[in-house]
Amino acid sequence: MLDGEQIGDEVRVIGFTRRVAANLLDGLLIVFATFLVIMGLSFLGIFVGMYRPEDEPPFTAIALISALVVSFVYYCGAWASTGQTLGHFMIGGRVTRLDGGKLSWGQAIVRYIGFIISGLALSLGFLWIVFDKKRQGWHDKLARTVVPFVDDEFPEGKPAEFTPADPGGGKGWIVVWLVLLLVAPAALLGSLAVLGPAIWRVVANFFR
Repeated sequence: MLDGEQIGDEVRVIGFTRRVAANLLDGLLIVFATFLVIMGLSFLGIFVGMYRPEDEPPFTAIALISALVVSFVYYCGAWASTGQTLGHFMIGGRVTRLDGGKLSWGQAIVRYIGFIISGLALSLGFLWIVFDKKRQGWHDKLARTVVPFVDDEFPEGKPAEFTPADPGGGKGWIVVWLVLLLVAPAALLGSLAVLGPAIWRVVANFFR
């Protein structure tokens, strides 16, 4: 079944294409927020005397820790409250339990851990969405979640019948996966390597 109105007790689950778009949007937001945090920590570090303007703090460690904290708060907070990150909101989806209920903080944390594992395993956990009938990635399997459209209603008193909103083969997405596997980490590391020191120079010059 393609996009359209919900039919009977079928709940349409969102596939790889939209999920990738949502994750890219969320990723950009997290990178932006991470750099704001790094800048704030840099100001704070000089202000309390942790660093001198002529020193250069360990940007890689600061950036990785900041990114983890920001992403944890962002994803877990969104999943446990509305079920929607900004990316999910833009594609009209939401993260729910298999019965359509809202995630607890425990489930959100389990999903976040699975999200990290899915990415570290060469993003194979995300590629799994292409071939899974419920369009679940490894993180969805681990936390027992699905990503349906926000306006689809779950049937009461019986299990939902999940229908992919993007039926068909997924071989072409292997190419997309390979491109993202190579481009995304390179872009992230490159931005940290270039913008991290640049942010520090701006902060350091402020205190000179």
